[in-house]
Amino acid sequence: MAIGGVVQATPLRLQYLDMILDEYEASYGQKIPVDVWNVHGFILQEKKNSWGCQIPCGIEGVQQGMLYSLDDHDNMTIFHQQIREFRIWMKEHGERNKPLIVSEYGILMPESLGFDEPRVEAFMLATFDYFLDTKLSWLGYAADDNRLVQAWNWYSLDDDAFEGHQSRSHLFDPDSKLLTPLGRAYRDYTSSLP
Repeated sequence: MAIGGVVQATPLRLQYLDMILDEYEASYGQKIPVDVWNVHGFILQEKKNSWGCQIPCGIEGVQQGMLYSLDDHDNMTIFHQQIREFRIWMKEHGERNKPLIVSEYGILMPESLGFDEPRVEAFMLATFDYFLDTKLSWLGYAADDNRLVQAWNWYSLDDDAFEGHQSRSHLFDPDSKLLTPLGRAYRDYTSSLP
């Protein structure tokens, strides 16, 4: 059993998760039964009535959270920080010894804003290296050699547009069903894995 993926591991989203855990325990008299934790790995602005991912439901009186810029959308330092923050949240809630899945992440921003194929590919491959190589003995999942993340899912297989704008994050062309250049990079990377 898992929760619905939270868009990103920001302070507002982690506050939202705290509220969910508290409400579940108040309603059912027990800790929420989660076998695996999951989070999305997008880097989006949190601001009411603006681009990004808005403010989580139930958090009243807040107009903004993290104000990431469009250019931050593929910032690996922020990406690392968010994964670590989610793992820290898990540890603080007694959930460290469970897997963490990044159930959806990728580049949503369009090519017209600078997110062309080489940039998207560089981000994707850097995240793969991060997921495979990052281990922290005090924070990771012990059953997986203390890796922070146990599985991940790149977005998207064939969605070539986001909110009406052409994007380059898809692995297959939605019409021809052929691999895109990003799909070939994905194939080449993963084919060498054990």
